[in-house]
Amino acid sequence: MNIDFNLNGVNVCYNVPSDLRVIDLLREHLNLTGTKESCGSGECGSCTILINGESKLACLMLASQLKGKEVVTIEGIGKEEKLHPIQEEFIKKGAVQCGFCTPGMIISAIDLLKRKKILSREEIRKGISGNICRCTGYQKIVDAIEAASEKSAKIDKFEKMDYTPLLINKDRFNEKAKVFLPLTLDELWNIMEKYPDAILYSGGTDILTKRRKQIIPYEKNLICIEKIQELKIVKEREDKIFIGAGSTFVSLTENHLIEKNFPVLMQALNVIGSPQIRHMGTIGGNICTASPAGDTLPPLYVLEAVLEIRSKSHKREVSIKDFILGSGKTDLEHGEIIYGIKIKKKPEYNFQYYEKVGQRNALSISIAGIAIIANISSKKIIEQIKIAWGSVAPTVVVSEKIENKLIGQKLSEKVIKSVFPLIDDTVSPIDDIRASVTYRLALSKNLLLRLEQLWL
Repeated sequence: MNIDFNLNGVNVCYNVPSDLRVIDLLREHLNLTGTKESCGSGECGSCTILINGESKLACLMLASQLKGKEVVTIEGIGKEEKLHPIQEEFIKKGAVQCGFCTPGMIISAIDLLKRKKILSREEIRKGISGNICRCTGYQKIVDAIEAASEKSAKIDKFEKMDYTPLLINKDRFNEKAKVFLPLTLDELWNIMEKYPDAILYSGGTDILTKRRKQIIPYEKNLICIEKIQELKIVKEREDKIFIGAGSTFVSLTENHLIEKNFPVLMQALNVIGSPQIRHMGTIGGNICTASPAGDTLPPLYVLEAVLEIRSKSHKREVSIKDFILGSGKTDLEHGEIIYGIKIKKKPEYNFQYYEKVGQRNALSISIAGIAIIANISSKKIIEQIKIAWGSVAPTVVVSEKIENKLIGQKLSEKVIKSVFPLIDDTVSPIDDIRASVTYRLALSKNLLLRLEQLWL
């Protein structure tokens, strides 16, 4: 497959397998070894590169996805005789030890500072939360980024590469599967009809990880729908907000309609994965994965989201609670896709909150999470409430019995604790490597106390 794109300021075209990972293209076939690979599953940030100005993970992208895009690797950031301001600060502040994480760390810092020039140290830590360093303790890295943020130089101004990388190791090319990138829904339907067993993906943060682990065979054809702009629309429809299923997490965090109407969803979007994952992953993908730990699911349950499902021949609507049938199981039929999500505005709810508890502060899979929306009167009477727990059962847990017992009560710790026995009967957590049944059950109860603790 001929793939033309801009690489470090140079227009290039390579004939390579469509299913070749970008990290392999860069390192093994173009000899651009500055980009590192460590985990291969999107958890360490070593392979971070810029795609159209956004930090993304080269280990979770295929070469075919580069077509028509601007790609910047560490080789295109600065030269030995003319370093980038962030590279200079990394040297001055001693932010480099083994150096393995440094290229990805610098790329993430550039993306971060491009979005906001002056940052607090906490904002810097969150901005590089998708990049793991085992040497420095991060202190000097934060120092370097903080110093770079105070410079007036353009953070996104790079040194154009002065050569065109040539393909090497051509004999190692081996296309195992076809990758299709339709531009419209009509193109998508035709491809799905011709290749009925092909697997759909958009961000690739789940599917390509499974492919690497061979949970999904390498021979399976893939359809990447990231170029279908119709699936990225977010718009107001009378009393509802429509969210295209292909909307990335970061695009939703930057959308004023989501921020204004659904704070509970916004809070969940901001804690999904890492900045790189949020640039890649989509809300439709999070729903289709149907993981009990999916961060957007509890908010979508309490917001009573309705999914618009389409195929070539029909469209239908289904509530999210009826769509997700179990862990990894959905109501999606062969030939169908999630087209979008419809959520009714809920101005009557004056409290919206989402929280998850994990084993670390970033890139954390939820041990237990909760979404709460409620209307509480000036006299602290709970007039309306919706609650959903994540990661404590095969699917998101909701309970009208618990909600009805709280409605009409005056908000207090005692009132909330009165429903704890009902929580015992409602959630069904498991023991696994991340947490025990006992701990998850305790979390399910304690997270509900946030309602009383945070209400002003």
